[in-house]
Amino acid sequence: METGLKDKVVMITGATRNHGRASALGFAKEGANLLLCTRQSMDLLEETATMAAESGVRVVTGQCDVSSEADVASFVEMGMAEFGRIDVLVNNAVWRVRESLMDLTADKWEGALAVNVDALFLTCKAVLPSMVDNQWGRIINYSGIAPFRGVSGQGTLKMAVEGFTRALAKEYGTHNITANCVGPGSIQVVRTLGQESSPHERTMDMPIPIPRQGTVEECSALAVFLASEQASYITGQAYLVNGGAHFL
Repeated sequence: METGLKDKVVMITGATRNHGRASALGFAKEGANLLLCTRQSMDLLEETATMAAESGVRVVTGQCDVSSEADVASFVEMGMAEFGRIDVLVNNAVWRVRESLMDLTADKWEGALAVNVDALFLTCKAVLPSMVDNQWGRIINYSGIAPFRGVSGQGTLKMAVEGFTRALAKEYGTHNITANCVGPGSIQVVRTLGQESSPHERTMDMPIPIPRQGTVEECSALAVFLASEQASYITGQAYLVNGGAHFL
């Protein structure tokens, strides 16, 4: 399938590992140039960049706290100086909150809100002028299955992501800009200490139609498709990559 992504410029946040790295490699295979950032682990980001560059594309990296307006503005300005435009934005950076409502502190709530929601507002405002100028753009926001499971912290924040995505789709559709969500279910990933998958998930014996964990590549393939020319009439949608899991 010809995706039309060759020589496009794709900005990916949180591109050090897991979904971010898989997305970077997936877009690189389609010939897209990459603008990658992370808040902390530049060593891991450079590993991603080296792997992506093997596809013969240009990769520019930088450190950026996506919850900081100044950082986002500076990073996008650098990307515009390097490439002249940004065609695709993949908002992958997340901060997970797993506590129940009464165990969730205000500090954790504010921190998660900043990375999961405020960052989308900041990155989209920064890249949309370039997309509007070129009358072409794709915004892909990673959400999740939590809104459909009634999870107080993560579910609320990710539902906000989906609402914001629909607003983008409505406001910018006339500029040939689409906005969609990829919602991973239980996926095999490297977790930060204290956020590991449950033993139930790791056994891959799950009570869902496809009784296993998914892979980051299965999610990134969807992101690449949603950015492609073939998906130009798809916008304001949330696609779940979850093996058929609902309310589990």
